[in-house]
Amino acid sequence: MPLSRWDPASALARIENEVSNAAQHAHSTSVRTSTDGDDLVITVDGVDPSNVDVQVSGGTLTVRGQGGSSTSGSYDQGGVHFSSSSSSSSSFARSFSLPSGVDQSDVVTEPSGNGVKIRIKNAA
Repeated sequence: MPLSRWDPASALARIENEVSNAAQHAHSTSVRTSTDGDDLVITVDGVDPSNVDVQVSGGTLTVRGQGGSSTSGSYDQGGVHFSSSSSSSSSFARSFSLPSGVDQSDVVTEPSGNGVKIRIKNAA
């Protein structure tokens, strides 16, 4: 194997590229509330709907979820094979106070865009 001169600028550029890619794939979750007639609507973006748990107990609606992402890449340079991988995971939990009389049967959850929409009937 021939010797090659180490190029710190090239190594730094590769690291910056990998960090940038990891940041772009980082998991972020946003929660928005709105009303639709007499219904309260909670929209959770940035999470797979199958990873969301919604429960009503004691006048409180609790939304829990988790998500994550992973990336990998490889390339050859100067006869040497380089590979990298990164992963991230996160979890979230949000609680909302509900008006009296709201129970689990008043809550409907459905996929929406890149997340989930939770509709609480007659809660607005």
